[in-house]
Amino acid sequence: MKPAIIAFSGSIASGKSTLSQEVAEALQWKRVSFGDYVRSIAQSRGIVESREVLQALGTDLLQRDTKCFCRAVLIQAAWQLGQPLIVDGIRHMEVLATLKQIVAPMQLLLVFVTVDEAVRTNRLLERGTVNLEKYQQWEQDSTEQQVKSALANVADLIIDSGYSLEESVEQLGSWLKHID
Repeated sequence: MKPAIIAFSGSIASGKSTLSQEVAEALQWKRVSFGDYVRSIAQSRGIVESREVLQALGTDLLQRDTKCFCRAVLIQAAWQLGQPLIVDGIRHMEVLATLKQIVAPMQLLLVFVTVDEAVRTNRLLERGTVNLEKYQQWEQDSTEQQVKSALANVADLIIDSGYSLEESVEQLGSWLKHID
Protein backbone atom coordinates (compact mmCIF):
# COMPACT_ATOMS: atom_id res chain seq x y z
CA MET A 1 0.00 0.00 0.00
CA LYS A 2 1.27 3.45 -0.87
CA PRO A 3 1.34 6.07 1.90
CA ALA A 4 -2.08 7.42 2.78
CA ILE A 5 -3.88 9.37 5.44
CA ILE A 6 -6.26 7.24 7.51
CA ALA A 7 -8.75 9.35 9.42
CA PHE A 8 -11.02 8.07 12.19
CA SER A 9 -14.48 9.26 13.12
CA GLY A 10 -17.16 7.96 15.45
CA SER A 11 -19.40 8.89 18.32
CA ILE A 12 -18.19 9.67 21.82
CA ALA A 13 -16.81 6.47 23.43
CA SER A 14 -17.04 4.48 20.20
CA GLY A 15 -13.41 3.39 20.52
CA LYS A 16 -11.97 5.54 17.71
CA SER A 17 -9.02 6.89 19.72
CA THR A 18 -8.05 3.49 21.08
CA LEU A 19 -8.31 1.93 17.62
CA SER A 20 -6.42 4.77 15.91
CA GLN A 21 -3.59 4.47 18.46
CA GLU A 22 -3.38 0.73 17.94
CA VAL A 23 -3.38 1.07 14.14
CA ALA A 24 -0.68 3.77 14.28
CA GLU A 25 1.50 1.47 16.37
CA ALA A 26 0.85 -1.54 14.13
CA LEU A 27 1.71 0.41 10.96
CA GLN A 28 4.44 2.45 12.68
CA TRP A 29 2.87 5.65 11.38
CA LYS A 30 2.63 9.01 13.12
CA ARG A 31 -0.72 9.79 14.74
CA VAL A 32 -2.39 13.11 15.48
CA SER A 33 -5.69 13.92 17.17
CA PHE A 34 -8.09 16.81 16.71
CA GLY A 35 -9.24 16.27 20.30
CA ASP A 36 -5.68 16.53 21.63
CA TYR A 37 -5.17 19.72 19.64
CA VAL A 38 -8.37 21.31 20.97
CA ARG A 39 -7.40 20.30 24.53
CA SER A 40 -3.98 21.91 24.05
CA ILE A 41 -5.66 25.16 22.96
CA ALA A 42 -7.96 25.02 26.00
CA GLN A 43 -4.96 24.49 28.28
CA SER A 44 -3.02 27.37 26.70
CA ARG A 45 -6.03 29.65 27.30
CA GLY A 46 -6.58 28.40 30.84
CA ILE A 47 -10.04 27.10 29.95
CA VAL A 48 -11.71 24.29 31.89
CA GLU A 49 -11.68 21.13 29.74
CA SER A 50 -15.26 19.93 30.01
CA ARG A 51 -16.89 18.14 27.07
CA GLU A 52 -19.21 21.11 26.49
CA VAL A 53 -16.35 23.62 26.50
CA LEU A 54 -14.21 21.48 24.18
CA GLN A 55 -17.13 21.02 21.76
CA ALA A 56 -17.70 24.79 21.70
CA LEU A 57 -13.98 25.53 21.28
CA GLY A 58 -13.65 23.02 18.43
CA THR A 59 -16.67 24.55 16.70
CA ASP A 60 -15.19 28.04 17.14
CA LEU A 61 -11.84 26.96 15.63
CA LEU A 62 -13.69 25.36 12.74
CA GLN A 63 -15.84 28.43 12.05
CA ARG A 64 -12.97 30.90 12.29
CA ASP A 65 -10.77 29.17 9.71
CA THR A 66 -11.20 25.50 8.86
CA LYS A 67 -8.03 25.32 6.79
CA CYS A 68 -5.94 26.92 9.54
CA PHE A 69 -7.46 24.53 12.11
CA CYS A 70 -6.64 21.49 9.97
CA ARG A 71 -3.13 22.70 9.19
CA ALA A 72 -2.44 23.34 12.88
CA VAL A 73 -3.42 19.77 13.71
CA LEU A 74 -1.13 18.41 10.98
CA ILE A 75 1.71 20.63 12.19
CA GLN A 76 1.32 19.06 15.64
CA ALA A 77 2.40 15.75 14.05
CA ALA A 78 5.20 17.41 12.05
CA TRP A 79 3.50 15.85 9.01
CA GLN A 80 4.78 16.51 5.52
CA LEU A 81 3.14 15.74 2.19
CA GLY A 82 3.96 12.19 1.15
CA GLN A 83 4.14 10.82 4.69
CA PRO A 84 1.51 8.38 5.94
CA LEU A 85 -0.50 9.55 8.93
CA ILE A 86 -3.28 8.47 11.27
CA VAL A 87 -5.72 11.30 12.10
CA ASP A 88 -8.07 10.78 15.02
CA GLY A 89 -11.28 12.65 15.75
CA ILE A 90 -12.87 13.84 12.51
CA ARG A 91 -16.07 15.48 13.76
CA HIS A 92 -17.19 17.66 10.82
CA MET A 93 -17.72 17.25 7.09
CA GLU A 94 -15.91 20.57 6.54
CA VAL A 95 -12.83 19.18 8.27
CA LEU A 96 -12.91 16.04 6.15
CA ALA A 97 -13.22 18.03 2.92
CA THR A 98 -10.49 20.47 3.94
CA LEU A 99 -8.10 17.71 4.97
CA LYS A 100 -8.64 15.99 1.62
CA GLN A 101 -7.65 19.24 -0.13
CA ILE A 102 -4.58 19.78 2.06
CA VAL A 103 -3.20 16.25 1.68
CA ALA A 104 -3.94 15.92 -2.07
CA PRO A 105 -2.74 14.16 -4.12
CA MET A 106 -2.43 11.66 -1.27
CA GLN A 107 -5.43 9.48 -0.57
CA LEU A 108 -7.40 10.19 2.60
CA LEU A 109 -9.49 7.25 3.83
CA LEU A 110 -12.21 7.69 6.45
CA VAL A 111 -12.80 4.89 8.94
CA PHE A 112 -15.99 5.22 10.95
CA VAL A 113 -15.98 3.41 14.29
CA THR A 114 -19.31 2.23 15.58
CA VAL A 115 -20.37 0.29 18.64
CA ASP A 116 -23.55 -0.93 20.25
CA GLU A 117 -25.23 1.78 22.36
CA ALA A 118 -25.19 -0.36 25.50
CA VAL A 119 -21.43 -0.89 25.18
CA ARG A 120 -20.91 2.83 24.58
CA THR A 121 -23.01 3.78 27.60
CA ASN A 122 -21.05 1.31 29.76
CA ARG A 123 -17.76 2.81 28.55
CA LEU A 124 -18.92 6.27 29.50
CA LEU A 125 -20.10 5.13 32.92
CA GLU A 126 -16.84 3.22 33.52
CA ARG A 127 -14.90 6.41 32.81
CA GLY A 128 -16.89 8.05 35.58
CA THR A 129 -17.11 11.19 33.49
CA VAL A 130 -20.79 11.33 32.76
CA ASN A 131 -24.25 10.72 34.00
CA LEU A 132 -26.84 9.62 31.49
CA GLU A 133 -28.55 13.02 31.42
CA LYS A 134 -25.28 14.78 30.50
CA TYR A 135 -24.57 12.10 27.90
CA GLN A 136 -27.94 12.77 26.26
CA GLN A 137 -27.14 16.51 26.17
CA TRP A 138 -23.79 15.81 24.46
CA GLU A 139 -25.51 13.63 21.90
CA GLN A 140 -27.81 16.53 20.93
CA ASP A 141 -24.87 18.79 20.06
CA SER A 142 -24.77 19.61 16.33
CA THR A 143 -21.25 18.16 16.09
CA GLU A 144 -22.39 14.78 17.39
CA GLN A 145 -25.37 14.84 15.06
CA GLN A 146 -23.06 15.43 12.10
CA VAL A 147 -20.80 12.57 13.18
CA LYS A 148 -23.70 10.13 13.34
CA SER A 149 -25.37 11.14 10.11
CA ALA A 150 -23.07 12.69 7.54
CA LEU A 151 -19.68 11.21 8.42
CA ALA A 152 -21.02 7.70 8.89
CA ASN A 153 -22.54 7.90 5.41
CA VAL A 154 -19.30 8.88 3.64
CA ALA A 155 -16.91 6.52 5.43
CA ASP A 156 -14.70 4.27 3.33
CA LEU A 157 -14.86 1.60 6.04
CA ILE A 158 -17.09 1.04 9.06
CA ILE A 159 -15.62 -0.95 11.93
CA ASP A 160 -17.60 -2.24 14.91
CA SER A 161 -15.43 -1.74 17.98
CA GLY A 162 -17.59 -4.15 19.94
CA TYR A 163 -15.18 -6.83 18.74
CA SER A 164 -11.76 -7.17 20.34
CA LEU A 165 -9.18 -4.52 19.57
CA GLU A 166 -7.03 -7.15 17.86
CA GLU A 167 -9.91 -8.19 15.59
CA SER A 168 -10.64 -4.57 14.69
CA VAL A 169 -6.98 -3.88 13.85
CA GLU A 170 -6.84 -7.07 11.80
CA GLN A 171 -10.01 -6.10 9.90
CA LEU A 172 -8.58 -2.68 9.10
CA GLY A 173 -5.23 -4.18 8.07
CA SER A 174 -6.91 -6.64 5.71
CA TRP A 175 -8.96 -3.84 4.18
CA LEU A 176 -5.87 -1.66 3.69
CA LYS A 177 -4.12 -4.42 1.73
CA HIS A 178 -6.81 -4.10 -0.95
CA ILE A 179 -6.63 -0.31 -1.27
CA ASP A 180 -4.82 1.09 -4.31
